[in-house]
Amino acid sequence: MDDLQLWIATIKTWYREDNPHNIEPLIAIISATPARLFTAPNLNPNKQNNHNYEEALAYWLDGCQKISQFHRQQQPELAFTYIQLPYAKLQALICDPQQGATTKRWGLKKLDSIIVKLLEFCQYQQPQHWQSQHWQQQRRDLIDLHVIFMAAQQHLNLRY
Repeated sequence: MDDLQLWIATIKTWYREDNPHNIEPLIAIISATPARLFTAPNLNPNKQNNHNYEEALAYWLDGCQKISQFHRQQQPELAFTYIQLPYAKLQALICDPQQGATTKRWGLKKLDSIIVKLLEFCQYQQPQHWQSQHWQQQRRDLIDLHVIFMAAQQHLNLRY
């Protein structure tokens, strides 16, 4: 069993336990994600390997979202980081010329949903919070940078 298969088995075990308040093991699992998950797999006619790769990406993304949701009220900066992390990793994945069209399409769709989550997160920070200006600036920067990134992708998201 290679490192990615072991990682998938570990994260699946965490999900089977169905204890959303036991977040520390999930943080450890997400922190130990093999770098290989974010590089183009050796795609071959064996669709099972391709499915495992896509499944691993989906578990990783959902894990990041669960961690973010857990920290949303008490540690908003940390929660925000766990939304930014998948956004950045997916951007890199999409830009990888070795990446397959299916994964790029999936990544572009996920980027659209993650940018919405990031903007909503900034929007719903408490207005009386002393950092409200910070969150407004974050929101403006996110919009500008997302538009620039998507334009650089030559609007591939619209073709898929």
